Amino acid sequence: MLWYHRPISKPTIFFAAVFAVATIFLTVLSGIQQILPVQQNQEGIAMPVIMYHHILESSKLLGAYVITPQELEKDFQWIQQEGYTPVVVQDLLDYVYSDVPLPEKPIMITFDDGYESNYVYAYPLLQKYGYKAVISIYGRCTDEFSQTEDKHINYSHITWDEIREMADSGLVEFQNHTYNMHYNATGKRKGIQKMYNEDIAAYQALLREDLGKLQQEFQEHLGYTPTAFTYPFGFLEPDAEPVLEELGFLASFCCEERIHYITKDPQCLYKIRRFNRPHDLNTADFFEKMESTAKKRQA
Repeated sequence: MLWYHRPISKPTIFFAAVFAVATIFLTVLSGIQQILPVQQNQEGIAMPVIMYHHILESSKLLGAYVITPQELEKDFQWIQQEGYTPVVVQDLLDYVYSDVPLPEKPIMITFDDGYESNYVYAYPLLQKYGYKAVISIYGRCTDEFSQTEDKHINYSHITWDEIREMADSGLVEFQNHTYNMHYNATGKRKGIQKMYNEDIAAYQALLREDLGKLQQEFQEHLGYTPTAFTYPFGFLEPDAEPVLEELGFLASFCCEERIHYITKDPQCLYKIRRFNRPHDLNTADFFEKMESTAKKRQA
């Protein structure tokens, strides 16, 4: 019995070619979808931001702004298990201004005030997990504790030597939390807010001098100037914004507890929202509270 090949008709060749092209297209599209951030929606890329302060073993001092090293590590374990990748301000600047992609699930770890406990307890954990974090320092305290031997983990702030060590590791990015305007007492200025009937020009000159002093100290000690300003206590001030722009700040942090969204608009980098991490919530409850704000917003 003889076998022979039937000639392949032109319609058959055409449809086979169409099928091959479609297959390649769908394969490429699938690959692109795997790269795109799954957290992105019409508002941008969802980026939870955690605001830590002090970390201590002492049970007497734990509270709204002081947690234990064990709680901090449990938080890091949750971040790891949920597949988040910690980012810093430079990552956001690279995304907005240079189109460098963000990780699939970005999250930001921030510490305010620059307590020495950040060096003693947080830094080793950042090294252990390979996580990046942002620390915003209160300049006057760093200067004072860089020059004294009177130190205790309960109240000391990080020194310039410790800051340099952490910055050189590539894990910690340092930002400006004022040199000496971290107030919140009756009869005094609240953070950097303008006082009642204070002359705007005089206020802005004072703010320019204070923030500029810390920017200059960063330049002298580390060879760079911070790109973000962290509002003390989250107290915003419209008349401060021209000064922040003049000093070259490209981002800022506030204390509004909502998920923050990153877009290609540079304005999204200002007043970045953060969730304060208190001691009275366990890790699961804290992150559930954080994620629930995003769910409510999308509902």
